[in-house]
Amino acid sequence: MKKSWIQHVRGKTTRQARVGTVGTMYEELFGRQGFSGPAAMLYHKNPPNALIRIEGNLGVRSALTTEFVTDDLSDARADFTTLASNQDVKVGLSRRAENMPFAYRNTDGDLLYFVHRGEGVFATEFGPIEYEAGDYVLLPKGTTFRHLPTTDDGLFYVTESVLPIDFAEHEQVGRHVPFDPTLITIPDVVDYGWPEQDEWELRIKHGGEYSSAFYPNNPIDLIGWKGDLFPLKINIRDIIPVGSDRIHLAPSSWATFETPRMMVVTFLPQIAVADLTSEELPSDHRNIDYDETVFIHHHPMLPPGIFSHAPQGLLHGPSADIRKMFNMMRKPEARRQLTAVSVDTCSPLKPSNALVEHIKKKPSEGIGL
Repeated sequence: MKKSWIQHVRGKTTRQARVGTVGTMYEELFGRQGFSGPAAMLYHKNPPNALIRIEGNLGVRSALTTEFVTDDLSDARADFTTLASNQDVKVGLSRRAENMPFAYRNTDGDLLYFVHRGEGVFATEFGPIEYEAGDYVLLPKGTTFRHLPTTDDGLFYVTESVLPIDFAEHEQVGRHVPFDPTLITIPDVVDYGWPEQDEWELRIKHGGEYSSAFYPNNPIDLIGWKGDLFPLKINIRDIIPVGSDRIHLAPSSWATFETPRMMVVTFLPQIAVADLTSEELPSDHRNIDYDETVFIHHHPMLPPGIFSHAPQGLLHGPSADIRKMFNMMRKPEARRQLTAVSVDTCSPLKPSNALVEHIKKKPSEGIGL
């Protein structure tokens, strides 16, 4: 879709979008292609997001994942538990507490682990990747590895993508923002020193199903590698958010990873908008080409581990009461404190049965964002 600079104005608006609406009117973003395509800013007399009820399956779903019982929490042979999915992407949760008893290879897509808590190592065929809280660990499709946690309280937000996951391009800010490429950790081959055994199991995921192949030798036994396809990690503390003290930037400004069908956005603490006539909180928006999921890593007023899914087309954003309370507390020198991971997908995400059942059992944990 080509970008158009043909702009029209009708009725009462602000000259600069997002500025001058506080206490005067309610602004809504109606846009295509996330925040990068054609868009109209709609100005309401009344709060557009004052929802009474929804009849049907459309709705914002949220859950506190720290109490979510995943398949791999008690079964070392199990995979991560899907929370929502479409034909391109699965987002899910892992709470693996025991070592994988086999080498594992996922041929359904790239795997991106975000470490909410826990420590351990992904023992890949390319070499070990040690992890800690705040790490993104990217394992390309087909990588052979074992997940070996050293703590039993790990919590991982997992994205599986059919299309290759790559770093998002931010050409306007140069090569060293939002992070210096040399901060990326790339594994080096090692001899893991695992004891000899008669046979070695390689568990393979293919088409959503699992098979096991058995070998006389360890499938993780590389003595060297070279090329431009390999697993890697980067910690969110090394990501520098692009910011402005005059206007709230679109979330795509903070995209860390992307494919043609989704993006992974990292929300990080940063300077807040100092102009008190500008909106600091996101506009109410329909985001009609993307489903949005958010995983809360840290927030001073919310429990960590909240997962929220907002489907495309449904208006969402902070309520009018939250906006009013927030604007009363704003100060020019304030900083944003949210740390979160958002996976936005072009195709609608279908909530899994596991997520739906969890919300039914623990409805008080549902916290709309």
